[in-house]
Amino acid sequence: MWYPGHIEKAKRKIKEFVKAVDTVLIILDARAPLATTAFEMGIFKNKQLIFVLNKADIANDNYTKIWKKKIAHTNPVVVFHKKMSSKQLKDFVIKNSKSKYGEIRLLVAGVPNVGKSTIINKFSEKKNVKTGAIPGITRGIQWINLGRIKLLDTPGILYSKLFNKDIAAKLLLIGSIPFESVSDYEIVKKAFEIFKVEAKVEETYEEFIEKFGASRGFLGKGGVCDIERSQSTFFKLVSEGKMGKFTYDKEVNLWMQK
Repeated sequence: MWYPGHIEKAKRKIKEFVKAVDTVLIILDARAPLATTAFEMGIFKNKQLIFVLNKADIANDNYTKIWKKKIAHTNPVVVFHKKMSSKQLKDFVIKNSKSKYGEIRLLVAGVPNVGKSTIINKFSEKKNVKTGAIPGITRGIQWINLGRIKLLDTPGILYSKLFNKDIAAKLLLIGSIPFESVSDYEIVKKAFEIFKVEAKVEETYEEFIEKFGASRGFLGKGGVCDIERSQSTFFKLVSEGKMGKFTYDKEVNLWMQK
């Protein structure tokens, strides 16, 4: 299973730097709030936790409302939309943060490709943090001075090993794990089965991928479908929400039970 060394290094750094903050802003993907807590939450023990349901624009609206209501029972939570202003986001964080330093020291955490950089850019109102669809693009740890808020950016983190293939499949669907790094075909098939239910697809995975590849001209010698390219492109489009607005985690009663 994909687990780059820089993520293990990031985890060690986070354990070190978390001592300097009182509040942790955990970014979740609104399509998979459970799967995007696939890291050791114990790292943030005794810290004020605020959750952000990011990428709500490409999630099922009804389930986003359900998730927001569920999370709000235990922690402050906000649904992030692209139209949200910097002031709205800052005001929410300031209102719900703890601070003993006279300033709010905020650590931003989340799994790879969950959209941490997008949130940080919204805070800072300028593109001073690299963003992209490549998991783990933000590798360094840096403080960002936002006046009253001192923000600590951190690289994406995951469990050292994902034994739960359902979680791994959902992380594949949202782009937190790149398709090219998944060696277990069962995870790929599981991901498609989850997608299939939401998208109301009738074909098998093999039939769907061949049809998908052919429709985009991904053909090799003799007109044979380039399966590898078709799969890679399909999961990329799914992760970007271009195959539909779907929510893959619906078991709201499992929230914070791990």
